[in-house]
Amino acid sequence: MNMEDPRLILAARRPGGEDDNEQEVAAALDATKHDPALAEWAEKQSSVDRKISAALRAVQPPAGLRDRILAGGRASRPRGENWFERKMWGVMTYGEIAAIAAVVMLLGIAVFYNYFTQTNDERPWQLAAAEKAGQFESGRVALEHIDGVFETTVDWMREKACPTPAVLPAGLRGLGLYGCSVSKWNGKPIGIVCFRYGKEHEVHLVSIDAKNVPDQLTAVPRWTEVGGYTSAQWREGATVYMLLGKLPRTELEPLIVQATAAIRFSVLYFL
Repeated sequence: MNMEDPRLILAARRPGGEDDNEQEVAAALDATKHDPALAEWAEKQSSVDRKISAALRAVQPPAGLRDRILAGGRASRPRGENWFERKMWGVMTYGEIAAIAAVVMLLGIAVFYNYFTQTNDERPWQLAAAEKAGQFESGRVALEHIDGVFETTVDWMREKACPTPAVLPAGLRGLGLYGCSVSKWNGKPIGIVCFRYGKEHEVHLVSIDAKNVPDQLTAVPRWTEVGGYTSAQWREGATVYMLLGKLPRTELEPLIVQATAAIRFSVLYFL
């Protein structure tokens, strides 16, 4: 299967997932697990398809349209003034042309809806990041950058114009960093650095520019539940961070408590 084949198949896939058990569709979906660019394209394509489907379902045809189409089909065919018109009217009835016009109108409405209405993600940034982390954990989406070294991981994220941790929290240094990715929330970059925690768990360090989020956070972590994860959210300078893990707070807190304490000490020292 070449690179073009999965895109063609996924573009024809119904947004409700009705075709996912078909062999070719399943193979195309499997290809997204190993190709981050294809996975991102497929996710955007699916989002567009869902919006178009919703827009088409929302359109109510004019009253009596069916009867008018059927009546038009019984009408006589005009001769037309030129060769093209004669050919068109020779193979198509009024009803067929009316039906095509109705389809074109509906597609036009759907395209207008997709491209000219608000497309912002209405979820909080925390939920968007948690969903991405879950996709990486499950293997449904591959990480963009595989790297076990913090310094080179940060360099890669900076090349993507993404906020990065200035210093890796001390507790996280003892874990197995294995890669990172840069996601988007309402067009703003979100960095996600992934770590292995023991044999069965993972934790994720999320970073986003503080000016892009509405939350009023401080250096003291705020603990909440986000998308099935235990999370700690805090701010360091111009960057907001979030630690995610499907673990109790008692296990996650030691991973960052030293970092926030070190930040407060450094602020006092340089003052």
